[in-house]
Amino acid sequence: MSRRRWWLLLAAALLLHAVLAASLPVSGDEAYYWDCSRHPDWSYFDQPALVIWAMVPFRAVLGETRLAVRAPAILSSLLLGVFLLGLVRRLGGGVREAAWAYAVLHLMPLFFLGSFYTSTDIAMTAAFVAAAWAAVAVAQGERRAWWGFGAAVGLGFLAKFPVVLVLPALLPVLLDPERRRDLTTPVPWAAGALSLLLTAPVWIWGAEHHWDNIAFQLAGRHHGGGPTAKYIAEFLGANLLLATPTLFVAAAAAVALALRSGDPGRRAAALAALGPFAAFGLVALRERVGAHWGGPGLVVAVALLAVTPLRWRRGAVAAGAVLGLVLSAAVVLVALAPERLAAVEWSYRGRPHRISTKKLAAAIGNREIAREAARRRAGRLVASESYTNVHLLAFLSRGTLPTRLAHVKPGKHGLASLYWYPPETLRGRDFLFVTEKPGVRPALERLFASVRDEPPIVVRKGPVTRTITVFACDGLLHPEGTFTRLEPASR
Repeated sequence: MSRRRWWLLLAAALLLHAVLAASLPVSGDEAYYWDCSRHPDWSYFDQPALVIWAMVPFRAVLGETRLAVRAPAILSSLLLGVFLLGLVRRLGGGVREAAWAYAVLHLMPLFFLGSFYTSTDIAMTAAFVAAAWAAVAVAQGERRAWWGFGAAVGLGFLAKFPVVLVLPALLPVLLDPERRRDLTTPVPWAAGALSLLLTAPVWIWGAEHHWDNIAFQLAGRHHGGGPTAKYIAEFLGANLLLATPTLFVAAAAAVALALRSGDPGRRAAALAALGPFAAFGLVALRERVGAHWGGPGLVVAVALLAVTPLRWRRGAVAAGAVLGLVLSAAVVLVALAPERLAAVEWSYRGRPHRISTKKLAAAIGNREIAREAARRRAGRLVASESYTNVHLLAFLSRGTLPTRLAHVKPGKHGLASLYWYPPETLRGRDFLFVTEKPGVRPALERLFASVRDEPPIVVRKGPVTRTITVFACDGLLHPEGTFTRLEPASR
């Protein structure tokens, strides 16, 4: 594997990611990030700003398109490949092993699908790999690598906060008296100051908004109960599926061997790989965690697998390739034609409100709903209790449909827009309210001078019928808390 072929591999992956990004419909979360990018800020209620900022120049060049929305993910995947080469080289491999690792990652649905789907996770994962690379270099005696570690953690924090779970990779440095001498020099401390400086936008936004973002991360999103093994089993089971069982087990074996080795660099990489799984495994003792939250550690584990000569590695990759490619192809096909599966009754009992084929109905007919809402609104603002609907309808209209989130139902995510519009710009306004949730009208009647029923919007595609309830709401009386969390400008 020559350097030229390595770059050709990255270019081929980039092209594949771009084609899929331009072909598949945008999700509600992606539309949420897109709408955030139309309201530039230091940070946002439930997300830092790096991915959102990165979308702005792509939108300026590509317009309000799927490719522009997903360009930050495609760029992050490319950078991850570059950082992976540096990490593999530090672990004793070369271009061949790095290419092998990048190809194996694409066999895992978790990484393949995430490589062109805009999320904070893929950008954070790229920074996590860069930080692991720097930590391995520090463990091997490269003092200048502290700068890389500080920059990677700081930028990764601006993508998603769990990048800090790479910090255990520094344990071999702290436990080695020779490496610990670095701490008597200004370099690690200056790198730490750089890292903290890069995270400043998060703290600036928090100070401006009563630290709502920090309170949400520390308490708002957590609702744990008593200790249980159920959520840990879900977490590991989901990773076995999304990484494929054979590849997951092979990567875990490589991490175990690295921990037992006397090489401080490999031990640093192994601890980086274990960081997310250990932290979220502890969280899973009490509450449900995201199946993809171990992803950054899994990427580092695959880098270790690339330089670990397991006898059964080839068979593990072959078996993983079959399952991984089938799963990834199935997800792509469902995204292209969700109505074919939405009519099938299926749900996972452990998470009946999270994993169900009925959820696919929300992906059907959104463009038709946006057109009908635009036709009916007659100068009104369009609102919904669902942040998915609010931002997706705005995106599908290319920003021409003025949408607002109404926080009238319990929900903790997607509330960034409550910090965009002051109450004086909302009070007295008329709204066209669209919803698929029952029991919304009583809440609306407390907020508006009058509320009346409108004919529903009905979309039929194949065997699936989607019905949107519509209310005409006149004279918003109380926007505070529901449509906005900002204080009046007069204060």
